This record gives sequence, structure tokens and C-alpha cells, in this order.
Amino acid sequence: MKYYIGYSNDHEVRYRASSGGIGSSLIRYLMESGRYGTAMTFVFNVDECRYEPKLIYDFSEYNNCGSVYQDTDNVGFIKRNIENIRNGIVITCMPCQVDAIKSLLSKSGIECFIISLCCSGQTTVEGTWLYYKLLDIDRQDVSNIQYRGNGWPSGIQITLKNGDVIRKDNYTYPWTLLHKSLLYRPKRCLYCGVKINSHSHVTLADPWLKEYMENDKDGNSVIISDNEGSLVLEEMKEQCLINFKEVDEEVFLESQLGTIESKAISARQKSFNRLVSKMGREGSMYKRLFTSSAGMLKLHLFLMKYIRKIM
Repeated sequence: MKYYIGYSNDHEVRYRASSGGIGSSLIRYLMESGRYGTAMTFVFNVDECRYEPKLIYDFSEYNNCGSVYQDTDNVGFIKRNIENIRNGIVITCMPCQVDAIKSLLSKSGIECFIISLCCSGQTTVEGTWLYYKLLDIDRQDVSNIQYRGNGWPSGIQITLKNGDVIRKDNYTYPWTLLHKSLLYRPKRCLYCGVKINSHSHVTLADPWLKEYMENDKDGNSVIISDNEGSLVLEEMKEQCLINFKEVDEEVFLESQLGTIESKAISARQKSFNRLVSKMGREGSMYKRLFTSSAGMLKLHLFLMKYIRKIM
């Protein structure tokens, strides 16, 4: 594995992406060079008020929407649409989805290039719907949400059907409240100890390092790649499509320290995770009560802090 920090040389792509535009640039290069005929992007379904995966056959169809902090069933989507994949596919997914997707594609003889993302745990779409509620927004009034992008580290941007845009800085109230509650965390995320998946060709992460947090406004990516991924990245650098510098593993570990530590804790607290999973079941009385307001969510966090100590 090799480690880099870099960014796209296309300023618009870099600015609109969540962290440097490397993922978007990779998809564009692999499609426009003819190596892969299909890619997977994500589009916002206004009627359902949620993001959904979509197959595209030309980069002009790609939606540079930044990070999607909403759980999507990418494995199920690929399974349902495998016959629609033409001449291989470029896929962006969570590390926990890499092996299942590669297995599906391999059984059908489909070549793939996998870009995975360092993940601190996904949130169900119901979590985003609660986010609207805590901001006094009717989700029927929402025409789009962008969780990240348009600068770095940016934040959530909600576009309403009347044209108004509501902006909240990255990882601030009330997103922090519902994210820490774990009540909208998919069950698999509660137990997950995976920080990266070495079976992906390229893994991307935010550079949560002091020098970037203080000075970077456009975005950079921490990049981990296998041999095939590194060859593609070098080609792109030679063609001045991207720029990067090689770093060592310690830089990656430092940049992802918070996620690594939280995943290590989650992997150890199985009894606590089972309890939270029951509390967070859709339709449970506990969940209905403790997500009814911001005050009740804060009470839930207080209770969870105490329960975590005694379990």
C-alpha cells in the first residue's frame, strides 16, 4: 500500500467535492480514457427526500455531490442492476461494502475499479429527516441536501423548493446530536471496526491534520492505494490532472485518529451496541420518545453515557 495527500487540478471539481476532488477526477479519467464504460454516482430523489445510487455511462451524467452522509444499499443496487453494467464499472462505496461488491462482479466476469472511503459510521435516511425536524424544516419543502462540498471542510447545505439555502458548518448542532445518539446508525456500523479495506484500489479520507485544518479551504484527500491504484494515480499526475505528494502510514494514522479510536471502542463494546441497536429499532417506543425533541435526545445521550460506564 502507498499513501499520498493530493487534490484535483480542476479547481471546480476540487471545490465542489468534499475533500480535494480526487475521487471525482479518478472516475472521470477512468471513464473518458475508455477503461471502464460504467460508473456509479448518487442523485437526490426529491419525492423520496433521499440519495439513491445511479449507473452512468458518460461522465457528463456524474453528480459531484460531495460526501453522502446517508446509508445507501450499494450492494443491493449492484445486484439488481448487474445486467446493466457495460464494459466494467467504477464504484465508490464504504469499506464494509467492498468485498461483497467485488464478489458479485467477479461472479459475473465484470471488471471493476473500487474507490472506498474512510468511514466513521453512516446514518440512516431517517436521521436526516430528524435533522430537518430539529431545524424546523418540513422535508417536503427540501429540493436538495449536500452534506459536504463547496469548499473544505464545508458543511451541510439544504436547498428549499422556494430557493432558500440553509447552511450549517461541518459537524455542528444538530447533526452532532443525532450522530452521537447512535439511534440512526445502521446495525452493522455499531459493530464495525474497519477503517479501510485493502481490497479496494484507492481509499480516500479527509486530512484531519493541523496544517490542513488551519490553512486549507479548497480541499485535499488522504489517499491510500494498491499497486493498480498507484499506477492510475501516477498516470493522472503525469497528465497534470491531479497533484499529490507521497507520505508515510503514520501521516494517514494521525489524520484518521478520531475514527480509528472510536471504531476500536465500538468493536469492544458489544453488549452496549446490542442495547443501542434495540433502542434504535424503527418504531420502538424508546426511539419515538427520545427523538421527539432536541431536549429528549440530550437526555438520551446523558443516559447512554451512564450506561456505557456500567456495561
